[in-house]
Amino acid sequence: MIISRRDLLITTAAATGVGLLGRSAVAADFRAAAVLPGSITDQAFNQVVYEGLIAARERLGIEVVFSEKVKQADQVSAMSDYARRGYNLVIGAGGEFTAAADRVAKQFPEVLVAVLNGAPTEGVATVNYNNPQFGYILGYIGGKMSKTGKAGMVCGQEIKAFVDIADGFKKGWAKAGAAGDVTLTYTNDWDDVAKAKEATLNLINQGADVVVPYLDNGIVGVVQAAEERGVWVSGLITDLGKSSPKANLASTVLDFAAATASAIELAKKGELAREDYKFAMGSDAGYMGTINDAVPDALKAEVAEIVDQMRAGTFKL
Repeated sequence: MIISRRDLLITTAAATGVGLLGRSAVAADFRAAAVLPGSITDQAFNQVVYEGLIAARERLGIEVVFSEKVKQADQVSAMSDYARRGYNLVIGAGGEFTAAADRVAKQFPEVLVAVLNGAPTEGVATVNYNNPQFGYILGYIGGKMSKTGKAGMVCGQEIKAFVDIADGFKKGWAKAGAAGDVTLTYTNDWDDVAKAKEATLNLINQGADVVVPYLDNGIVGVVQAAEERGVWVSGLITDLGKSSPKANLASTVLDFAAATASAIELAKKGELAREDYKFAMGSDAGYMGTINDAVPDALKAEVAEIVDQMRAGTFKL
């Protein structure tokens, strides 16, 4: 079952709330909790992670609880609360949880603490992607299709995962022959649509005709700006080709639903170590999404070959 912390707090005691929802005997053997920075309906990272929690519940028959819309100042208390109440696995959903996870792991060494998309941290399990590979693919396609030679990338805050993606994107952009700059901008808010749109319009005004969002709900603002100004947008986490087919140039899918479910399953088996895990491009949890029909078939074939090399571990950035 999945129980929202929002629901638990309605009751007089957390344990009572869980009991009223009928925790199964199987769930008593292993319980997992996740703390999310945004809404589970954001159609982006938080929703994908939530879908992974659902998949783990269905596949393993365990109890999974979550807290959503947790502010950075409250991360330690939210994660510590779950650890204190005996949850076997406590997950911080996003790289911004790295510092909080480090503190909680040291305070509760008997609890397995994990971070999705987090920087490798001693004593913490981190579930990541070979981020430069995903950035490279989008940079290469974007560089081949750009008319101005300039691109922009919009992120909520500077975290290692995004920096790695941006480094890969710049390499792909240059390899494609695009001579202009790749400009990074930070909104300091993962969800604010207006801020994301304003940041994107600023990038477009500077000449960017390919923009890449790395946000939660803020993605909506980036897509709005791209559609209004007639420039390309490339998706990183979710396939924008499904929601914005005309503006989407190419999307990779960082399937955090699959990654989250896999991490929980490994933890239940006692096989999730306190180390860094990375999914490669072309893996079950990280793959190409939609590529716009405007992209020539020859370029699509070239990209498919690169993805095959990345999957095989033979591609060198």
